[in-house]
Amino acid sequence: MIESERDLFVRELRELYHLEQELEELRSSLAESATDEDVVEYYMAHSESTGEQIGRLETLFEAVEAEPGALESAALEGLCEDRQELVGDLVETEFWRAIERLEITKLETLLTLADRMDLPAEVVDPLGQTKIEAADGLERVQALTS
Repeated sequence: MIESERDLFVRELRELYHLEQELEELRSSLAESATDEDVVEYYMAHSESTGEQIGRLETLFEAVEAEPGALESAALEGLCEDRQELVGDLVETEFWRAIERLEITKLETLLTLADRMDLPAEVVDPLGQTKIEAADGLERVQALTS
């Protein structure tokens, strides 16, 4: 039950953590199914940053004194269900674009909560760095479809 901003922060952090873990698993299957070399390269390059982002998020649980853990995101589950009904590189890049936007939204929520809660830089800075990387990922995936 969410009774405070901290509870909401931890919930959002767990959903983002789950999202990143799912992306790590999805990335290889997306790369394998892609037929466009630029799309394959994009997914492979994204793997390294996803791993770094997962590591950053893991340290945040300790910083906010919360048990680490993942919480399923209904939005992510819906996107994955939609993806299973569609095929092709364009669909995969549109799927990834939606994922990047979801990630950015979660990060914006976490940064807003961190600001309102006056959380230290050790929490805010990793979230900000992850948001920059997600925005860069969104730009790169948009470039694939233009």
